[in-house]
Amino acid sequence: MRITGFEAYFFEYPLEREFHPAWIPGHAQTANRCVILKILSDTGIEGVAAASVFSEEQARLGKFIAVDTIGRFFIGMDPADTEVLNRIMNLYGFMLGGRPWLLEVALWDMLGKAANKPLYKLWGGTASRIEAYASTGETATPQRSPEKALAAREAGFRAVKLRAHSFDHREDVRAVEAVRSAVGDSMKILIDANQGWTLSPLGPRWDFDTALDFARGIADLDIYWLEEPLDRFDFNGLRRLRDSTSVRIAGGELNQGIHEFQVLLEKDCLDVYQPDATLAGGVTVARKVAELARAQGREFSPHTWTNGLGFAINLQIAASIPDCPIIEFPYEPESWSPQARDAMLTEPFIPRNGYLDVPEKPGLGVELSPEAMSRYAKKI
Repeated sequence: MRITGFEAYFFEYPLEREFHPAWIPGHAQTANRCVILKILSDTGIEGVAAASVFSEEQARLGKFIAVDTIGRFFIGMDPADTEVLNRIMNLYGFMLGGRPWLLEVALWDMLGKAANKPLYKLWGGTASRIEAYASTGETATPQRSPEKALAAREAGFRAVKLRAHSFDHREDVRAVEAVRSAVGDSMKILIDANQGWTLSPLGPRWDFDTALDFARGIADLDIYWLEEPLDRFDFNGLRRLRDSTSVRIAGGELNQGIHEFQVLLEKDCLDVYQPDATLAGGVTVARKVAELARAQGREFSPHTWTNGLGFAINLQIAASIPDCPIIEFPYEPESWSPQARDAMLTEPFIPRNGYLDVPEKPGLGVELSPEAMSRYAKKI
């Protein structure tokens, strides 16, 4: 099998209600926007992947980096030559900026289809289902968050993640207390402070003392983990925080490349490592980090908040890793619903009794919806 070409599309699916992501304060998201990439082959097998974008202009930039620049070196190559293709991708990704990791996702989709196996089985995995946690996306409040947690429990989830992103972190503590009071011991509670990176200067920024004070404030509430309490490059601060609290610390969704994760691992900064294959260096990096974390007695649970195709690859990776305890399931049903997130797919991912079945179709295990692509996608 040889790579013969590429197709790229700007996909824009309107949301029923504005979504206000905690990690971009002041921003009202009105659509699921992404660039969808297809890699074509001489056998007719296609690999697909997607990367989230803010606009058509950003989608065109992503296409320029992934297809017009890096992709021209892929023409005529065997997609199974993953090491060589990764070197090309990493070299030009570094020179041009951006995150060209959707190329590697699409390559693996091709390889899984060629082998007629879902990727998790191609990689030797056996987990046919994984527990999902309802990952809320908007800032938690003491008034609204208990209602959202109870609704998630009613939908079958037994774990919920809150966003600690108030300007007064003590308000976030009160929100966690309110949720724990509402759900009792029937749910795991996870907290994401979204301090690892920021897309807006308008949000709250935590220093070490703030993070420590918050961690101590929730320490008696049986918290499953505290995610991204400090900047992703504050290696020493993360290690100090982990040493100073009984609450488990998670992070790493946007650390780039294996070298940054090696620093996190060497300094023993985290209890849970969360590389996203579409954001943190690709499939190879995510799977390598999972292996290294397990060898060190730490957990792996990938970040998944992008789009349906991004969710699909991270679910396949999670299912290929022994003992992945839980996986993120974006859950803001009034705006960022499964139907909106997975609008480009023939079927949305829907948990059953708090668990996600891993797709058994070859490759990513999902298919693009011809109807959705015709209606919401524009070739670029």
